[in-house]
Amino acid sequence: MKGKLLPAACLVLSSMFIHQINAQEYQPIPIQSGYNADVIANGIGSSTTSTNNDVDGVNYAFVSRDFQLTSTSTPLTYGLPISGMFNSAVSSTPGLGYQLASYSGNNVLRLENTADSGTLTFSTPIPAINLYMLATGGSGACTVDVSVNFADSSTQSFTGINISDWYYAANFAIQGIGRINLNNDNLESGGGTEPRLYQIPLAIDAANQSKNIQSVTITKTGTGGIPNIFAFSADVYSSCPSPSNITYTSTMNSATLSWTAPATAPSSGYDYYYSSTPTAPTATTTPTGSVAAGTTTATLNSLTTGETYYFWVRSNCGGTKGFWKMKEFTVGQISSTYTIGDINTMYNINPTITATTNCAGAVTVSVPTGYKIKSTAVSYTMSTVANGWMSEQRSLLVCLNNNTSETAITSGSGGNSGTYSYNRTALSLANDLTGDVNFELRAWRTYGSSDCNADYNKVDNNTFTVTVTLEPLILAVNEVNAKAKERLAYPNPFTDVLFLENFADIKRITLTDLSGITVTTIDNPSSTIHLGGVKSGVYILTATMKDGSFKSSKIIKK
Repeated sequence: MKGKLLPAACLVLSSMFIHQINAQEYQPIPIQSGYNADVIANGIGSSTTSTNNDVDGVNYAFVSRDFQLTSTSTPLTYGLPISGMFNSAVSSTPGLGYQLASYSGNNVLRLENTADSGTLTFSTPIPAINLYMLATGGSGACTVDVSVNFADSSTQSFTGINISDWYYAANFAIQGIGRINLNNDNLESGGGTEPRLYQIPLAIDAANQSKNIQSVTITKTGTGGIPNIFAFSADVYSSCPSPSNITYTSTMNSATLSWTAPATAPSSGYDYYYSSTPTAPTATTTPTGSVAAGTTTATLNSLTTGETYYFWVRSNCGGTKGFWKMKEFTVGQISSTYTIGDINTMYNINPTITATTNCAGAVTVSVPTGYKIKSTAVSYTMSTVANGWMSEQRSLLVCLNNNTSETAITSGSGGNSGTYSYNRTALSLANDLTGDVNFELRAWRTYGSSDCNADYNKVDNNTFTVTVTLEPLILAVNEVNAKAKERLAYPNPFTDVLFLENFADIKRITLTDLSGITVTTIDNPSSTIHLGGVKSGVYILTATMKDGSFKSSKIIKK
């Protein structure tokens, strides 16, 4: 039998936060005023240049995924989304999302001392069945009182609301977002599961549900950690119910969005709006288009491959319009899922990013001609068996083409049995690759017998999916990098022979035409390449370096 000590925070019961949701009119609520601190480091430069306070009173702050200490620093694989928008991980509120304030200004209501109070005023007053507060406690759990303030000057009070410490607790809306020490710029990935922001439901009384909520006042009570309140979302009250379950399919330059009609279908169809920025439309925003009653799809054309878009749709009930519902999507994505069976785990008490297993699962993504990989995402679930615990799960995605792995091992969380979900995006391990790209998921367990089996922890069949976002290969010609103007080959234009610079550092040379078709590939090339048989024209010469990096150059054959 196992005997393990768990962090005290893991022992806190979270049942007080569980709330059954019946309606699904989920809307993030833009905040007009009230934030008093910036605790999210972003952009390029020292963390103190983009923050003015910490989360926990001991100099730790959150980071955005776009944070880099210098312009040449390795991009982060964790952090808060650059757009500030994300869907909640709480299973009881599928489709509920949050929009954080700009990382370039104050983005949190921070209440350090007992009796400290602040009011977050909504940009547009909104009626709600339930409010959802996005918050975390720095340096320990904490307690607050909340007053919901309605436009008619009435209020509804909630007392003794607990906010968990930013590590280990349940009912999190997002986890694994990392942090940074403001004193020395040391980054911590949090092992893929820490720290966390929590979702706290506030049920509005039936008598108040049709009232517009104007603001929310939060007051710290008692001692404990530091409350940090980041955002609010709502289960919105409306007499014109919204569509739900928005899904999409995409090609390289178009997307078709589909949705499910509400129980009472709107008499005048639906309006839709889309943009490449996450700024939500308002009630007065002119829609991009509309569809007739009974139609539940819209097709968007002339989109940019690899670009992320935001799509909103609302019901049109004639004299009344419903609330906008949003779906984020990226054009030019393809996926591959492992379907052979469960993937076993291998016993390893402390795997590293160079560790291998005897039981990895592999998938291949076939990149269409003319495109290359812009970024990679991976998702899967791991389940415990017998005496296994979720906290004993370890895993790593590796690209076999260039033998590049993620920058850190991902760990599970929770000293108990169950199924843990993993979802990592914006990975750069396969960037710029073309053709058939092979990925391998390596999974370990830190407890239970030896070698490979599924007796304690396993990756569940049909859950390991790799999704790549593509961009046109021709972009390699137009991308201008002022720091990488070193010559790859000369002369240019050339007649029959090319001479390679630094050929000893090159593992492979690939010549492709502008449509992405490979003309020739040469492994371990010498300083001289003979291309007399190649037709005249413009080509892309790509060098795969021995250190795993890539260099590309446009060349012209006379």
